[in-house]
Parts: sequence; C-alpha cells; structure tokens
Amino acid sequence: MPAKRLILFPQDKGGIGKSFVATLMHDHLVDAGVRVKAFDLDHANSTFYRLVPCTEFINTDVDADKLGVLDRLVHVLPESDVVLVDNRASGGGKVLAYLDETRLPDLQEDFDCALVFVVIATDDKDANSQIAELLDSHGGRVRWLVVRNLRDGDRLEMFDQSQARRRLAELHAIEITVPCLAEVTRNRLQSANLTVGRGRQAEALHLLDRSRCVRFHENMAEEFGRARDLLHP
Repeated sequence: MPAKRLILFPQDKGGIGKSFVATLMHDHLVDAGVRVKAFDLDHANSTFYRLVPCTEFINTDVDADKLGVLDRLVHVLPESDVVLVDNRASGGGKVLAYLDETRLPDLQEDFDCALVFVVIATDDKDANSQIAELLDSHGGRVRWLVVRNLRDGDRLEMFDQSQARRRLAELHAIEITVPCLAEVTRNRLQSANLTVGRGRQAEALHLLDRSRCVRFHENMAEEFGRARDLLHP
C-alpha cells in the first residue's frame, strides 16, 4: 500500500452528507496523529471550510483550461500524510475531468499515493446513480470506501439491492456506517460552526448535545477503525 492517501468525495449530489462525513473523517485522522491537509471545493456552501477552519478553499468554478488550480491537491503531498478533499455540489464533475486530464489515477505509484473514493450511500436515486457512473469510469483504478448514511432511517433498501453495491463488493470496497445524530444537535453544531469532535467539549452547546457528540464520536472512531488500512498512511 502506498505511503500517502488522496481521499476524494467524488459525488456532486447535494444534501447526502458529504461535508458532514468529511468533517467526521478529518476529526478521526487528526485524533490519530495523522498529518491531514483538507480542501473544500464548494464555492456555494463551503460547509467543510466553515466547520474545519484549517481547510483550504479552491475555487473550481472556472473554465476547463483553468482546472490546473487543482494541482494544489498533489503539490501538498510531500508535507502531508493524507489529503482530504470535499467536492462541490453541482458541477463537481470538474474534479473527475481533472483526474482524467492529468491521468492521476495512473500516477498513484509515482506519487506513492493511494487515490481513495469515498461514496455516500443513501436511498436517493440520483446519488446511487452517480455511484454507478463512478464505477463505470474508475472501477478498479481507485480504492473505494462506502459510507452508509443512516441519517434518514435504519435501512438503505434501494442501495442494498443495487448492482452498484454488488460491483463495489467485487472491488473489495470497505463499508462503514454513519448512524443518526439527533437533528437538534446537528442544527446546533451547524449554528455554532462546530464539528462533532469539537462539539464534545464546546461550552456553546448544551450538556445533552455534548453528550451526544461524545457518543457519536466514539461510534465513528470504531467505524473508521474498520477502514484503517484504507484511510491511514
């Protein structure tokens, strides 16, 4: 396994929890002592940038010939163990165009870097269709982490019965689960610009919210631990 990780959230479907999962992953890696460089590509919402202050913003709302701005993702590899990239909603296909233009999936060995696609599994038809399209375009060229977002229920019947899930299993994708966090606590974290990890000790939150954050963070540490070889350098 290569020494570095370039972790991308390639779907551009909004509202499926990409930024939330990215913050959870960032907290987990930092807690583990990993040198993480984080990027947010969403010029419209910039949720990741807002919740994780050390994040660097890259504006990808540019013409195709200016996508070289994304070279920054690779340029920081020498001083980072993991580069974590939250994609934009709508128009996020520019990241895939960049990967194709630079042939980055074919250069992983040269950069001593594993390219990891994190896909969010929900019962949203469009989100699942995007996973299928990503499998068509990248398949075995990247490594896959499937995050089952149970925010809206305990089951993902549409995804579980999909051909995409079967294809991911054939590619030895790792599946982890993000359980439901109480909506009231999610909203308060958003209002206070806090991640779950920081919310554990944030005086701005009620004790009950802090308690929920502690439990949720512990659950996610266990889930991310199942993907340790994939996520950790």
